[in-house]
Amino acid sequence: MATFVDKLEVTKTAVLFIEYQNEFCTEGGKMYPAVKTVLDATNMLHNSKQLIEVARAKGIKVLHAPITFSDDFRELATENLFGILANIKAGNAFLASDWGGKIIDSMAPVGHDIVVQGKRGLCAFASTNLDFILRQNGIENLILCGFLTNCCVESTMRTAYEKGMFTSHSISW
Repeated sequence: MATFVDKLEVTKTAVLFIEYQNEFCTEGGKMYPAVKTVLDATNMLHNSKQLIEVARAKGIKVLHAPITFSDDFRELATENLFGILANIKAGNAFLASDWGGKIIDSMAPVGHDIVVQGKRGLCAFASTNLDFILRQNGIENLILCGFLTNCCVESTMRTAYEKGMFTSHSISW
């Protein structure tokens, strides 16, 4: 991991941690039973903690993109809601006012970390201030990790690629 990070220009690089929240990462979280096996098999939380520590030590921007909703889910359509967001609403998950919506303690923002505001769907760019934050900070290389790879991470990666924020390096756990 350090070799990979050392190849990037620190001032033009950021790491985006997507949805490291109690709903996914902590026993008692509504989504935890669905991801526990993969968390354990890949040692994801330990690896993520190492990455955040390396990024902070090197001076790489650390960004957090939690998904949260008001207690009445007023941000979501009342009719024709489908898929993942319908399930989140039906399960009363990711409430900003609730423990489940909070970023887990081991990945909590500190110091100069930035929390992306307004994530209400899969892509961390849609409805948020992420693009503004990246452009204001001159970010050209965006490292992504989080939940779930085939949903929020992938949709965010596609948008980042279309915006020209990509690198030829990759890591996997």
